[in-house]
Amino acid sequence: MKTIIVYDINLSPEAQPMDTEIGSEYRRVSTMLYTLSARGARVKYLNLHRDALTFMDSPVVQQIMRTDGMDGFPCMTADEEIVVSGRYPSNEEILEQLGKEGAELMAQRSSAFAGSGCNGVCSSCHVAGCGTAAASNNAGSSVE
Repeated sequence: MKTIIVYDINLSPEAQPMDTEIGSEYRRVSTMLYTLSARGARVKYLNLHRDALTFMDSPVVQQIMRTDGMDGFPCMTADEEIVVSGRYPSNEEILEQLGKEGAELMAQRSSAFAGSGCNGVCSSCHVAGCGTAAASNNAGSSVE
């Protein structure tokens, strides 16, 4: 299975209002990455302001900075190959990079959501430690 990393330069995207493009797109991507991670995928979200050393040590980040500058972010890599730049990836693009394994992971329920009532399937879950609520609460940390 590929390793997916989303690199973001936006300062505190989780603090952006939901009705802004950055706020809604960040929450969608972080929820997708959290869900995939809870089901066993190798995915990460790295933010320049929180993960500066890891972010700047990346050859992929250095390449984007040379070619596109800050306009190349956010971006997504799959096994250190740039697959999306200048915008947040769609859920479909994330799953496409994971291939058959991504579809299988999304079809299964995760024990990380046990007892929530939605079992990680509900896209509007507000139970602490589950689905969207967990992704919002864990937005400041890397998802691995």
